[in-house]
Amino acid sequence: MGPLKIAVEHERGLHDATDFTVANIAPQFLAHVLNKDEKRETGYFVKEGTLHQTEFNSVPSSSLHELCQDFLKAEKISDQISAELGVVNIPISETGAGLADLNPATTHRTHGYRAIFGKEAVQRLIRISGIHLHVDQYPERLVDQFNALTALRPTIAFTSTSSISHEGKNSVNCHRYIVIADPITGVFAAIPEERGYITSMDDLLKRDIERYGKWMAAFASPQNRQADQDFPPAYDLGTFRKHFEPENTGYPDVRFRPKIGQGTYELRINDTAPLDIVLAQAAVVLGYVNRIMQEAVPVEISRTKQSYFNPNKVLLPSPETLSDYTSLAVKNGLQHPEVNTYLHNLLEFAKQGLPPQERHFLQPLYELLAEDNLASQVLNYLGGHKPTYSPAEAARANQWMWKRHKKGVAVLQERMEKRI
Repeated sequence: MGPLKIAVEHERGLHDATDFTVANIAPQFLAHVLNKDEKRETGYFVKEGTLHQTEFNSVPSSSLHELCQDFLKAEKISDQISAELGVVNIPISETGAGLADLNPATTHRTHGYRAIFGKEAVQRLIRISGIHLHVDQYPERLVDQFNALTALRPTIAFTSTSSISHEGKNSVNCHRYIVIADPITGVFAAIPEERGYITSMDDLLKRDIERYGKWMAAFASPQNRQADQDFPPAYDLGTFRKHFEPENTGYPDVRFRPKIGQGTYELRINDTAPLDIVLAQAAVVLGYVNRIMQEAVPVEISRTKQSYFNPNKVLLPSPETLSDYTSLAVKNGLQHPEVNTYLHNLLEFAKQGLPPQERHFLQPLYELLAEDNLASQVLNYLGGHKPTYSPAEAARANQWMWKRHKKGVAVLQERMEKRI
């Protein structure tokens, strides 16, 4: 089998170009004549859960240079449309500088969440933007591939930009992963996700079917829907089944998506982030998985704290250690030495799985390891940690992330021009 392909879903939020507050004009943005592309069934950008979000879906590619060119073309289109509308399209979740309206066009999914987990849960979930990475399945080693991707969970520390919640609260380093995955306070705490390694594909399929059954049973409970006085009676169990299937239900770290292309694994852990960070994360996933598969590197799961990545064997951290690293990444980002070392070793391994001319895409992550991640940097810019931030401070955070995004775009454009 040849090199694997990767595709990226990149969610962002439209903000007023003068005061950097939430702008609920995604329908106008998406309907613009420039948002068209023959390669895609829809436009470059598509709808998301709120009226301030947009999502770009890249074309699958085995080349990071091609992926970058696709993103840069979309970036140019985004800037042109945004300039006409008086907005900027920032890769950041809501921070409290205004509040986005829920998108009526996505209620076919959000009503399902609402019936099971409640209105408040949907409000928390829908305001978070992220990136999802689809990588081709390697049919001969699906279990190893799933487990290897599961061990990427601490890379949330690379991409985190969500230190501030939509209520303006300081939510440590990765607000997004807390909202999704915390077993007590997370949106899905009532039906917690199984996020561990697997021993067979039967394990994974059983996990997906059991989750789907729990969701469907919770939805079917009249008590759940009756508790929501505004819940539309026409949205019944048949409607739920139409829009929810075992492979697209829930928020596991890794989804098995056999119906996308020739089959993909979808990595769903990461925050949205500036473009150079997004492409760097794609480079990690692609280099890491390609090297394991193309070089036939064995994959094992450690029974101790020890883990390593080398050409002879990849020893994934034990489930307990992986959970520890995840907690540290959520709370401290890249500042904890064990997490920092783990991620550095991962980069060194993934780098060798990329062509020499594409290894530069990893450079932003090396720089973050030496400095700090963006979630921490934006709080430092605002003067350090505080329990809450005012709407004006949240707008400044949005502005800072926009400038950081455009800086990354400029670097990528320069590199692409030199390559041409």
